[in-house]
Amino acid sequence: MTPKKLFLIDGSALYYRSYFAFIRTPLITSSGENTNASFGVADYLLKILLSEKPDYVAVVFDTSAPTFRHQMYDQYKANRQEMPEEMRAQYPRVCEVIRALDIPILSMEGFEADDIMGTLAKKASQKGIATFLATGDKDMMQLVGGDVLMYSMRPGKNSEIIDAAGVKAEIGLRPDQVVDYLALMGDSSDNVPGVPKVGKKTAQALLEEFDTLANLYDNLDKVPGKAVKASLEENRHLADLSRKLVIIETDVPIEADWEALKRSPVDPGKVIPLFQTLEFTSLITRVSGADLSGAVDVSSFDEKKQDYRLINSEKDLQQLSADLSALDFFVFDSETTGLDAFSSEIVGLSFAWEAGRAVYVPFNGAIPSPKIIDTLRPIFENPAIGKGGQNVKFDALMLHQHGIHLKGITFDTLIAAFLVIPGGRQLNLDALAQSLLGYQMISIENLIGPKGKKQLSMAEVEVEDVSRYACEDADITLQLVKVLSEKLDETETRHLFETVEMPLVSVLLEMEKTGVKLDTAFLAEMSVTLGEDIERLEKEIHEAAGESFNTNSTQQLAGILFEKLEIHKALGKRPPKKTKTGKYSTSESELLKYEAHPLVHQILEYRKLAKLKSTYVDALPQLIAARDGRLHTSFNQTVAATGRLSSHDPNLQNIPIRGERGREIRKAFIPADGDKLILSADYSQVELRIMAHISGDDGLREAFENGEDIHSSTAAAIFGIPMEAVEADHRRKAKEVNFGIIYGISRFGLAGRLGIKADEAEQIILSYFSRYPKVNNYIADTIRQAMADGYVTTMLNRRRYIPDLLSQNQNIRQNAERVAINTPIQGSAADLIKIAMINIQKALEAGQHQAKMILQVHDELVFEVPRAELAAVKELVIREMEGAMDLKVPLKVDCGSGDNWMEAH
Repeated sequence: MTPKKLFLIDGSALYYRSYFAFIRTPLITSSGENTNASFGVADYLLKILLSEKPDYVAVVFDTSAPTFRHQMYDQYKANRQEMPEEMRAQYPRVCEVIRALDIPILSMEGFEADDIMGTLAKKASQKGIATFLATGDKDMMQLVGGDVLMYSMRPGKNSEIIDAAGVKAEIGLRPDQVVDYLALMGDSSDNVPGVPKVGKKTAQALLEEFDTLANLYDNLDKVPGKAVKASLEENRHLADLSRKLVIIETDVPIEADWEALKRSPVDPGKVIPLFQTLEFTSLITRVSGADLSGAVDVSSFDEKKQDYRLINSEKDLQQLSADLSALDFFVFDSETTGLDAFSSEIVGLSFAWEAGRAVYVPFNGAIPSPKIIDTLRPIFENPAIGKGGQNVKFDALMLHQHGIHLKGITFDTLIAAFLVIPGGRQLNLDALAQSLLGYQMISIENLIGPKGKKQLSMAEVEVEDVSRYACEDADITLQLVKVLSEKLDETETRHLFETVEMPLVSVLLEMEKTGVKLDTAFLAEMSVTLGEDIERLEKEIHEAAGESFNTNSTQQLAGILFEKLEIHKALGKRPPKKTKTGKYSTSESELLKYEAHPLVHQILEYRKLAKLKSTYVDALPQLIAARDGRLHTSFNQTVAATGRLSSHDPNLQNIPIRGERGREIRKAFIPADGDKLILSADYSQVELRIMAHISGDDGLREAFENGEDIHSSTAAAIFGIPMEAVEADHRRKAKEVNFGIIYGISRFGLAGRLGIKADEAEQIILSYFSRYPKVNNYIADTIRQAMADGYVTTMLNRRRYIPDLLSQNQNIRQNAERVAINTPIQGSAADLIKIAMINIQKALEAGQHQAKMILQVHDELVFEVPRAELAAVKELVIREMEGAMDLKVPLKVDCGSGDNWMEAH
């Protein structure tokens, strides 16, 4: 007879693994709840319940109470970092998930989960029950043998079952040697000391020769290697202590209630409501076999019901044209040879306008691509027919390469998802299909292979295979339009989506198509000059250090600064913190503490120039598109949580503005020819003006309405002096206060910025709030409301969830409060400039101006303008920017023009 199976799951290990598996792309529900840990735990437990079908099951957790090992060795696990507060907050939900699956949770103070698992495994063996220890902890290998097996939960090895032979294959030793193995090499994760100079390979070799720790010490004279032999001899006490620490206790006083441990069938009535709350749609389908979320009937995705067709004749193409022409809206997607729209080619286009139906038109099939373009151009360029897609701006750029100017963009599922799931980072089509539709899409790796040199281009894949993949993309995107449209209403973000974000897509599209001209000769000359300065600085650094070394090596630099020269002592300061490798940190933030030392000043200058040269001066010319000789960045609407635009390939939002050498890079941004100029328009103190509007503070409003210099006004108020007595230093400090308040600065933060004591900084903040009391009210009210709602909103109702406001950790909570204070202001400023961009583009087109908007950098817009249009366009830009929103204070725009960006700024 097949023995019954007991699955004992290391809950603590699973909890940690699940949380950190999504740490870079957290799973956030539409209500703002982080579900990293609960999703990972639910997914793993369902796999065991539904695939392995255990007869008995339990999840075992550690407790926070000290164990007998801590009494034995007070440094046991002392190096463990404190659990992240956000992770700790998920523990009750994790337990709720486990209980919903009717799995018992076991723990006992004084013992670890390993000990409980070991004890139950021993009791199960006595009853002839096979035990599977679901864990990735190598300590548990000591229990393997007979009917006790490991069910590895390590990444990439989730289904691996390890028996005694598996232990031998894994570490080269038998299970009964694992304890001695760990005693020799120690365990850094648990702070088990082990024997110095004995690592994995040495421990394995010693036990292969001497079999046991006891026999090893009985034959120390036979141990090869003086250093290892000496360490073993001197540290016998550590070996013995380590051995006691790593032995798993198998006699924990816990009863094995086999009736309670029996696996119960998964009850959809319990599980589905919880999974709906947590938005685990993909897991719901595994529990029920159908999507019960109310969003979409997953049966429509049944492969047998999918009507996916390949268009490969001119007759079918004409029919497609007729079908599309009769529609009010359709979704399309482009398959391409790459992700750079200015160097890639279209492989084919897919279309969907009815759930479960889609068509694919290959450019490498029987129909010549020019024929496809000519046939579909009128439809793409018809603004009366709405078009949608996932990141549709990329597809529009690809069409632009074929001379098609896409009109009628009305729905982008990526942008909609960003608005209704703010904070979510898994917004690609595959992830949205799984989370919102419970549908697993075809992986692109199935077509072109994994990343690497052998990966195929989409053009090399069989047309029929691409057709199935492309049709699915269009079909699923269409399904998501329906779901996300409903969620826009639920989250009250439809107005923002329809009046700001979607119209902005077309504006950004035009900007990206236009690009910007670079003065490559100037950059080449600048590169040579920078190279000479970098070389000179490096020589000076080596002379000051008294030796040559690799200036770019952080370890060598740390040795020079803090071990050889001990510059911290010369400055009367403490040495910097050490990195994980045990070396002193030479990060910029650390070195700035020692900037008074001339050598550190030189190093910081060296790094600044080196970064300037590599990141911008040398890199930007390499990114110029061969097709038109211009630089094309890609603007992102779905990255910054505040709603600010960002850019990549290259990132032009980070073009330096501080420092003379950094600003010089802007000289390289020039108009296309001598008949044009660069025009720059920059909002003046826009965030302070929005603060004045939102807070309704009379003092701030009066200062702006009277056209006062706000920093001078603030200086007069906080220092108690008349306006005419305000000096440059007063104004500088007031500027730090004005912008610091917006970002929720603390007295310690302000003290650091101004180089004063914390008590003095606190007095300045109090004086500020005395002058502008409603700003203080805004801060208090915003934090209070955010704690109640779990999120803050901008003036246009853009949401940002801030779960850390409820953190018990003061530092985390205070940082969350700063985010809550700043987001409505910075986010509203981001929405403001987007509205301005939309209105300016409309006005330029209406006036048939040849001027082009080419860049957006935070609060600044940059244009390429014919000289003959300069006056008219300048007036237009200022009018639209200052009138973009109706605020209680006037908006002000500073404008300039010149033969390059630096002159215009």
